[in-house]
Amino acid sequence: MQPISKSENSESVDLGALLGRESVEDIVISPRGLSYYESFSWHGPFASSDCEPKQIWYLANKIAEEARLQLGVTQPSVDSFLCVSPQVCLRAHVVVAPLVFEGPEITLRRLPSLDRFRLEDFDMDPTMRERLEQSVRRGDSILVSGSTGSGKTSFLTALMKNISPSERVLVLEDSPELPLPSPLCTKLVCQNNRFGFREGATWTLEDLVFESLRMRPDRIVVGECRSREALAIRQALQTGHRGTWTTIHGASPREALMRFDALCSLAAETPRERVWDLVIQLGRNHEGRRAIVALDFREEETL
Repeated sequence: MQPISKSENSESVDLGALLGRESVEDIVISPRGLSYYESFSWHGPFASSDCEPKQIWYLANKIAEEARLQLGVTQPSVDSFLCVSPQVCLRAHVVVAPLVFEGPEITLRRLPSLDRFRLEDFDMDPTMRERLEQSVRRGDSILVSGSTGSGKTSFLTALMKNISPSERVLVLEDSPELPLPSPLCTKLVCQNNRFGFREGATWTLEDLVFESLRMRPDRIVVGECRSREALAIRQALQTGHRGTWTTIHGASPREALMRFDALCSLAAETPRERVWDLVIQLGRNHEGRRAIVALDFREEETL
């Protein structure tokens, strides 16, 4: 398929202009045109000079260079970051042949900042918001559940604004997206070696959970739980590290808890008790806005 021409779509979109609009969350650059996610829906693809093959390859190689990698048959995918200004930092994902047929495709996601999201943005009443703030102050362990694009990372960012600046938070991520809530806090990032060309040892989220326990955390925040790190998180909670937060893919609080237990069983341990004080389910309301659609507190809480 050829790139979209201006005759097929009268609007031509400039990548630089999109990066300057805070409401734009995701941008996809491909030979089919430039698409972006804003106001609860996708727009495009639109004709753009940024979608010319030479331009896509130039940006793709620049992203790869930032990750100290070289795109090719043995390295057809790259995850990295771009900071186009002090205010605009992006997570960048690149795929090239043989993973894609038409040509390089680049997906950019704007990284959240503490000032960008608030709890009020998630369509909840004042009573619910107060309960959440109390839960943070109590040091509850919180599991945030939802589908892809439901706003789990954005919600976690908003929730972190309620952490006391005197608390030391260890943020653990596969790819660094969450902002640090105060100068006391530290971020640890996985070191992956998927294609065997990176220098240094591999460090998984499971490794980082155990590493963080030696760094005197008041809270541990894991960006996303999707593998063997679940058991490490459970063990941390069972040994007194309350206030741990993470996100997980799930369609309901019950399914989120079931999936967390299933991930724990990957490490040959059968879960025996619930370790989460609160499960928050994110979704969309009837207007398409991100919203909290369910809360599940532990039974022992006095509601």
